[in-house]
Amino acid sequence: MRRKVFIRQGDHSHALHPCDQKWNIVHAFRGYSQFFGHADRLSYFKFSQKNERTESFRFQNEKTKQMSTFSDRDQKNTKASILLVEDDANLNLALTEMLQFYGYTVTGVYNGSEALEALRRFVPDVIICDIAMPVMDGYTFLQRLRSDPDFRLLPVIFLTAYGTAENQRRAKEIGVEDYLTKPVDPKDLVAAIENVLKRRRLIEEEIERNLEQLRNQIVGLLQHEFRNPLTFILGYAELLAASDDGNFSAEELRTMAQAILQGGRRLQHLIENFLLMAELQNRSGKLQHVEAVSAFSLWRTIAQDLSDSAGPLSLDIQLSDQKNDRIIEVDVRLLSEALRRLCEFVQRTNRAEGKEIRVGLTNSGPYIGFSVHSDSAELMTLPHHEEAETAVNAWIEQIDTDLSLTIVRSVARLHGGRLTVESGAEKALTLTLWVPVSAEEENESDAQFG
Repeated sequence: MRRKVFIRQGDHSHALHPCDQKWNIVHAFRGYSQFFGHADRLSYFKFSQKNERTESFRFQNEKTKQMSTFSDRDQKNTKASILLVEDDANLNLALTEMLQFYGYTVTGVYNGSEALEALRRFVPDVIICDIAMPVMDGYTFLQRLRSDPDFRLLPVIFLTAYGTAENQRRAKEIGVEDYLTKPVDPKDLVAAIENVLKRRRLIEEEIERNLEQLRNQIVGLLQHEFRNPLTFILGYAELLAASDDGNFSAEELRTMAQAILQGGRRLQHLIENFLLMAELQNRSGKLQHVEAVSAFSLWRTIAQDLSDSAGPLSLDIQLSDQKNDRIIEVDVRLLSEALRRLCEFVQRTNRAEGKEIRVGLTNSGPYIGFSVHSDSAELMTLPHHEEAETAVNAWIEQIDTDLSLTIVRSVARLHGGRLTVESGAEKALTLTLWVPVSAEEENESDAQFG
């Protein structure tokens, strides 16, 4: 049963109707008080005023009975923007005012559909979202975000009354950054926001380091990889230009022509990689021309095209059944370019005569992997099985002389995936490009096994 709560402030009493939230927050600002919580769960609080502004206010967690005091000293000098998605109007207002007190810029909406509409107008630094909401719940909203190339990497914190392990597992599988349950201490919420912002800064710093490494790679590419084929082309061309008719036999002319042709193809390959890498850098982390396709069909088409080409590739296509097939939402052109380069790289390391490289599909939760395997790879240093990604990246920088693996890794990251490298006994090598499956595909999988 609801009843009025009388809160005394100075010489005045205020009659308030409490809302249905399971936690209490007291906010005093510019001479008035607001109380949100159950009438039979009153929180004790004190505040003092200074220059028409609240100097402090207190909050009690109903589970722990612990008090938290906030003052002007707690305010953060930040310009981080937050999109708050909470269907309860009172709680939405309370959280908005509390976060604004901490210096954040807050925009409040009341369900996932309104949040998607708000994202058309601006992109926040962090999203705080409830789960149980009308029109569009938090799970659906998060799935829509993770399937949209523009918002795939936008950090989301769930703040919800659903605290079961199953709820948390489902949220983490979709891609939530943090999961907080109500009642929550506002300081814990602010700490979660700051951790998300810190991780985002670290990611941006890592991107800048990767760009610096890429610049160094390009310099090395220009100094060595471009110069070598140019030496063949110019050397033989000058020799032919300075010779008289009849100085060379037909066999010698064929040898020179083949050297010039090989050098030209090598230059063409390097230039194409260089231009594709420049395109990826200009994408600024955003995909274009995304479409839903069958991973099995895409991989089979690419592998078959490579097998039928006049090049040196010898592929053993292990895609006879479709049990690992999933629907993926990708930029087909970019992913195809990456997979071709993945096959070509593994083939170049395949030194044994008559040995084929094998391609296949691998499922792992919400991801599907396009794998390329060789039993006779000859590389200077193979990474150990399940080696840390940073070590794999260092290995790629060392071994990738033409940007092929750098392109593969960049395309994987652009799709929200990654490139993994595994080595086994007797020079076995497997490279796998992982991409997330579509949101609809993941929902169907959850329905089957949930």
